[in-house]
Amino acid sequence: MAQVAGEARLLPKAAAAMRTQIRLHGGNEVCFVCTVDDQGHVATARKVAAGDVQSVLALPGVADRGELLVHNHPSGELTPSDADMEVAYRLHMNGVGFAIVDNEATRIYFVTEIPEGRTLVPVDPDDVDVQLGPHGLIAQAMRRVHGARDYEDRPSQRAMAAEVVTAFNGGGVALLEAGTGVGKSLGYLVPALRWAAANGERTVVSTNTITLQEQLVAKDLPFLQRALTDQPVRFALLKGWRNYLCLYRLQQAQGAGAALFEDNASGEVAKIAEWAQRTKDGSLSDLGTAPRADIWDEVSAEPDLCGRLKCEFYNDCFLFKARKDAANADIVVVNHHLLLSDVAVRRQAQNWDEAAVLPAYKRLVIDEGHHLEDAAASHLGSSITRRALARMFNRLERRGKGLLPALIARLAGGKDLLSTASLDLVQERLISSTLTARDRVQLLFELLAAVLEMQGTAVMRLTGEFQQHDLWRNGIEGTLKELLTEIDALATGLKVVRDRFESDKKRAEELAPLLNELRAVLRRLQSAGDALAKGLMPPADGPPVVRWMEFQGKPTPNERNVAVHCVPLDLAPVLREDLFERVETAVITSATLATHGGFAFLEERLGIADARRSKQAAMFPSPFDYPRQAVLVVPTDLPAPNEQPREHFAAVCRHLRDLMTASDGGLFALFTSHRDVREAAEWLRGPGQGGNWPLLVHGEEPRDVLLQRFRDSGRAVLLGTATFWEGVDVPGDALRGLLIAKLPFRVPTEPMVAAQCEAIEARGGNSFGEFMLPHASLRLKQGFGRLIRTATDAGVVVLSDPRVISKRYGRELLDALPPARRLVGAWEEVRGEVARFYRQRGAGGTAKA
Repeated sequence: MAQVAGEARLLPKAAAAMRTQIRLHGGNEVCFVCTVDDQGHVATARKVAAGDVQSVLALPGVADRGELLVHNHPSGELTPSDADMEVAYRLHMNGVGFAIVDNEATRIYFVTEIPEGRTLVPVDPDDVDVQLGPHGLIAQAMRRVHGARDYEDRPSQRAMAAEVVTAFNGGGVALLEAGTGVGKSLGYLVPALRWAAANGERTVVSTNTITLQEQLVAKDLPFLQRALTDQPVRFALLKGWRNYLCLYRLQQAQGAGAALFEDNASGEVAKIAEWAQRTKDGSLSDLGTAPRADIWDEVSAEPDLCGRLKCEFYNDCFLFKARKDAANADIVVVNHHLLLSDVAVRRQAQNWDEAAVLPAYKRLVIDEGHHLEDAAASHLGSSITRRALARMFNRLERRGKGLLPALIARLAGGKDLLSTASLDLVQERLISSTLTARDRVQLLFELLAAVLEMQGTAVMRLTGEFQQHDLWRNGIEGTLKELLTEIDALATGLKVVRDRFESDKKRAEELAPLLNELRAVLRRLQSAGDALAKGLMPPADGPPVVRWMEFQGKPTPNERNVAVHCVPLDLAPVLREDLFERVETAVITSATLATHGGFAFLEERLGIADARRSKQAAMFPSPFDYPRQAVLVVPTDLPAPNEQPREHFAAVCRHLRDLMTASDGGLFALFTSHRDVREAAEWLRGPGQGGNWPLLVHGEEPRDVLLQRFRDSGRAVLLGTATFWEGVDVPGDALRGLLIAKLPFRVPTEPMVAAQCEAIEARGGNSFGEFMLPHASLRLKQGFGRLIRTATDAGVVVLSDPRVISKRYGRELLDALPPARRLVGAWEEVRGEVARFYRQRGAGGTAKA
């Protein structure tokens, strides 16, 4: 409802909120963002800034269309000033009203009314179809850059875009599987940009891999920015806080903060300072060489330490520049972890309409959506490691360096009584508690490691029986309680120090940087203590959880790390109620979403099956000519890996060697364990096996280095697991063959897998058919998808697992794969066909003219 400029009534809740904040700020200016009900009454108010109303305009995404910005005039005179009129005009152009209130929040004057509620303008599906078609702006842009031959009309892409348009126009959840080559990124970006142009609403696009993120922000969106000449295209990449350099903390680290480091780190800090002068976004990924973890800890952005508008570096802040860009963007690109961090923060604060980790949004696209559940488990549960705890305590004190020794030095320099009294407290209590707590961390994790060693396993699920273990009763329980007590003592002692200096503003300001750093570390220590308690102690009540501990890293005692985890068993209700029910449109897409020929599995896992929102689903097959471009070979004369694992592995190695010979290298060999990768590498490095081809082994070098070496070689053989099954794009001749050692079933003893299967069996279900098989199908489709990336690629996939032929479920797995030509039979019979396939295509697998 529109308001007439003049006095209007405030509802009690809004008035009380304003009055309280104004009094807390000594009657000075405070800015609020408010909502107005249908009768024109101001219904709610939230403080967004204290100070001159002009300062509020610097806040990213402070008010949305249809809201009201209000600030007080301490004088009680509500006549708008010239500055007020300028602010009112700027806000009104963005659909936001502006008003002035007195300090007692009894009178309010509307300078500008809230613009009439707008009607959402639907996107024209025909327009999107034209723009993606052979005569649209996108085709024209491609021809300008690459020439006529490089444009390829993709009917499946246009069909997918039509479904995305329907989801934006009508709301609800859309599950869209788009096979390799469909071009799904443009299929959802173009409708999202058209929606932004028509309605001014941003879309958050979440991906699982950095590779896809970089494709979107470095390739696809810049291209659309040039191609869609009839509308603005604004986009931003947003990362988590600790990814950005904090200029204020950098300044501290260059000055008195240098005392925090155990050794001389001034050279590395100086390099970061020099980089800060030329970096574009100030993010860790822009650094050529990552700094030491303890140094980046001291200079990265932290929400607990951020001064926001009060910071002297606010105008140059990398983090807030990124957030302001995101607030003004049509497309905000994030990863699943940041998306779920945002959900976690909103759940805790029950805040669904304001900016949190991300700016507020109503339209969401989740690419690589088959990973969302795993990301949710990571961020909606809790995890803590020995190294993380040790690093926190080392920040407090480590051989005379750290935050507490730095505080002691500052207090010792003060001659006042407060400094002297606080110095005694820090030296006698805080240092003592820190040293005791650090010892308890060491002992606790040594005991947990001993339990794992006694069990003879790297991963151990924690059930109620864990509390009956001898080491729990005779060490772990008591040590854990002592650690939690010392963490509480540290927090209490620091609060006493902070409270003492509240009466001395000058000293409080001098000590503020150090005290704030200490408070931030202690908050993380308290969170870590909570995570340990959740992971090690069975919950008294609440939703069921899965708890486990594990060794991480290399198996040697000095290099391995112990981690403790606690994750909700059923994530579907959280995702349904706190993500999908909170947005107007959610598009979930991937090259692999469907199992059993439909989407029931993913709908159940993500909570969509019971969602109140409307649902739509569609599959868009790859446009590639798989019968011509690819051959799927299934050897049948080898034992199943679950029956005779050593004999099966030996046969896999023979298949790999013969495939290498036929293709002249250019192969991925995908395994399901690091042990198999290591053993296959050892076998190929033996005399007379694989010495003719460069061998690249997962784990021996970083993934990106391995991939670049693979592309550059053109004849390499890469042995990989996990990360190489998906998210890896090697188009062209360099990759012309694929060996899949066995069906990628999840390990049944993994804690989350075991708990999920137990829950399914407990309700009378079939855990293999309902959980294990769908997961294997999705992973197998991803692995197969590494081979054919363009319309000119060609190659052979060897699936060395006879269970796809001998077991009833095998037909389902094979039917889910692309329709490549299939060869099934004894290896001696089919390998001749494999060699013939490569000979017909010449060296390197490219079709002959």
